[in-house]
Amino acid sequence: MTSVPTEHQARPGVGYARDRLARRPAPFIWLEAGRRMAERLSLLRAQPEWVLDVGCAWGDGLALLRRQYAKARLVGLEPSALLAAVARKTHARRGWLQGLRGQGSTEVVCAPLDFPRNIADMPAGAHMLWSNLALPWASDIRAVFAAWHRALRPEGVMLFTTFGPDTLRELRLPALQATGIRPPSYPDMHDLGDMLVHEGFAEPVMDMEMVHLRYPSPHAALAELAELGRAPHDGAAHGLRTPRQWRALQDMLLRNARAVDGPPIELSFELVYGHAFKPVTQAAKAGVATFPLEQLRASGRRR
Repeated sequence: MTSVPTEHQARPGVGYARDRLARRPAPFIWLEAGRRMAERLSLLRAQPEWVLDVGCAWGDGLALLRRQYAKARLVGLEPSALLAAVARKTHARRGWLQGLRGQGSTEVVCAPLDFPRNIADMPAGAHMLWSNLALPWASDIRAVFAAWHRALRPEGVMLFTTFGPDTLRELRLPALQATGIRPPSYPDMHDLGDMLVHEGFAEPVMDMEMVHLRYPSPHAALAELAELGRAPHDGAAHGLRTPRQWRALQDMLLRNARAVDGPPIELSFELVYGHAFKPVTQAAKAGVATFPLEQLRASGRRR
């Protein structure tokens, strides 16, 4: 079995920003996105022996994966050392007892989303890569997709969730933006599909659904957003730097709710789901495509 280093130094910006999440419980929308993605696992015929959970955060995705794949080896990768410690304490399982129960091990490693090559270039590669709402933290999504492609073995499958451009559309009001508050921006699912193809994935399937969450007050709604954290790159929303901005946002949310149907406050989240495979055939280079010998033999037998 290929070993995974027990600890890596994550990139300071993302790791530090996600440290603050370790002081809070997992937010509902993060848990719900993971639960809905897990429902799709039953559609896959593969029974992976090794699964990577990239951006595992509080670790609840590891529990969902364990229910589906009891014997698989699970490795969670988390940029924040503090958050990785939370997931490790709750979900990590290694040792002979798991073997007696017919269960695989569960490990948690501190590593960036575009993790180092000494993880990504391991000889065998993972059978499956799972990532729940980690892409909004990536400053370079293509680089992350490239790392994920390297981490998978041929015919390995990758599944992820992220937010789409209609997320938090209630905050995209001219009056709000005049106060200096800018909501985050997220790529369209079709653009994500193009990125996957560009980085070598095959058969990408993209899907989306809108989730509307209602809160009893503006304070409760903003508390949910605080639990999601803020990624340290240009695509993320600027923080509420002053008490004036905080009050302005709460007042605007309340006025907007009253203009529609009155409280509660509603926030929209566009959940984007994606999955794709790493093909056996290597990409063509200089007009030449390469095929493993066994693939050619299998093709000949089918004919």
